[in-house]
Amino acid sequence: MRFPLPGPNDLVQAAAAVRDGVGDALDLVPRLGALLGETESLVGRIASIMDRIEATVDRADNLLSDVAATEQAAGKVVTSVETTVVRASTLLALYDDSLHTLAPSVQTLAESLEPAEVAAMVTLVDRLPILLEHLDSDVLPILTTLDRVGPELHQLLEIAQDVQVALGGLPGMGWVRKRAEKEEAEAEEEAREVEAATGKALGKPKT
Repeated sequence: MRFPLPGPNDLVQAAAAVRDGVGDALDLVPRLGALLGETESLVGRIASIMDRIEATVDRADNLLSDVAATEQAAGKVVTSVETTVVRASTLLALYDDSLHTLAPSVQTLAESLEPAEVAAMVTLVDRLPILLEHLDSDVLPILTTLDRVGPELHQLLEIAQDVQVALGGLPGMGWVRKRAEKEEAEAEEEAREVEAATGKALGKPKT
């Protein structure tokens, strides 16, 4: 079988087709370059998005760690509160009867207290350290000497009795004592007369 040989027109058409194909290929080169640039930009964006996703995942992990730590701390607080509640409940159970008994007295005390009295109590509490210091440095040393003061007072009483006996033996002391008793009796009589006249008790007159 013979193949027909191409003629000049066929060669011209083939050359034109090749030229057109090469031109089309050359026209595609800028488009391919632009497409490659867009592809690179898209890849860069995807890489940036992946970095953001990784950063978000890291922050989520940190948040989860913080949440876990907070949950653990909250658990400790809850445990402590539960322990405190148990202790408070135990104390209330122990002193429930006493508290009910004291409630009326405490209520009466609260109603009777004035702000000035509360302020005075606060002032007293503030001064307690000073009072204790004076008690230790001034009062207690004096109390430790009372065992020596007792015998000395007894001796003073004995001396006073001896002086009284001695004065009673002096000349004229009996007359002085009788005169004092007479003046006291007269004063009492006058007081009784005044009471009878006024209806008011004046008490024992001073001599």
